[in-house]
Amino acid sequence: WWIGPYVAAWRRAAPERISAAVLRELVLQLRTYGLGTVGEIFDGDPPHRPRGCPAQAWSVAQLLEAYLSLKGRGAG
Repeated sequence: WWIGPYVAAWRRAAPERISAAVLRELVLQLRTYGLGTVGEIFDGDPPHRPRGCPAQAWSVAQLLEAYLSLKGRGAG
């Protein structure tokens, strides 16, 4: 769920440098780990495997909010 605050901070600090591409890997998770959901946590080291609960409502909500905020302003 931390992706929402991360994207919001990045948009404030360097709005010209962020795009929806930063969310690419998480958006792909919507099709793999838990169909239509995002896992609770991910490993910090590559390949960043999902762990914990396969479906977290607040994680999905933050991902969608971040994605829509970036797409809505025309970023990538």
